[in-house]
Amino acid sequence: MEQTKLENVLNLYYETAKLKEVERSGWNTWNISRNKRVESIPEHVYGAQQLAYAIYSEFDIDIDLFKVNSMLAYHETEEINIGDLDPFSGVSAAKKAKIGKQAVEKTVSKMKKKNFITSLIDEFNERKTPEAKFAYLCDKMEADLMAKKYQDEGRFSFDKVSSRILDDERIQAIMSNGANTVADVFIEFDVPKYTESKIFSELIQFLKEYKTTP
Repeated sequence: MEQTKLENVLNLYYETAKLKEVERSGWNTWNISRNKRVESIPEHVYGAQQLAYAIYSEFDIDIDLFKVNSMLAYHETEEINIGDLDPFSGVSAAKKAKIGKQAVEKTVSKMKKKNFITSLIDEFNERKTPEAKFAYLCDKMEADLMAKKYQDEGRFSFDKVSSRILDDERIQAIMSNGANTVADVFIEFDVPKYTESKIFSELIQFLKEYKTTP
């Protein structure tokens, strides 16, 4: 076997494995309590993939689940180079997609099938195919599921959330409409993303009353 190929395999593994030790930094924006560990980026990927399978199973969705899981996995490799950019980072969605793709391209630049990965990133960002739309919503909802879990564990409070978030007009509107907890705000902020999907719209509403802890 060619040594270059062997090196490429191990180089990509160790490069992407860096994410195993990286927390989802978006939770820092909400000043989550540190009485327990916070999920890592790969744990978020795993959660999104399990959510994708669960919805695929129960609602008989006609999609390519392998492609969905691949999108969810490769999409997050961008964070090796650009970090975890949340909606309050000041980076537009368009710019985030652009620099995110560039970051993934850098990570897989020496791989023989790099075009396979970058094409998945393009598909995910364009959100035109059923798989891309589904993967995007799973990625977003996994964060909402964790916000609810962290809230039920008592790890959020408004007095710890930065003014940068609380003073945002979008957040102010949500709080004015009766949001009682940080998770309520987090979830309501994402509700508009699910309006085109009956399944996800019903799931996010059901989540509000769901108890994640005994």
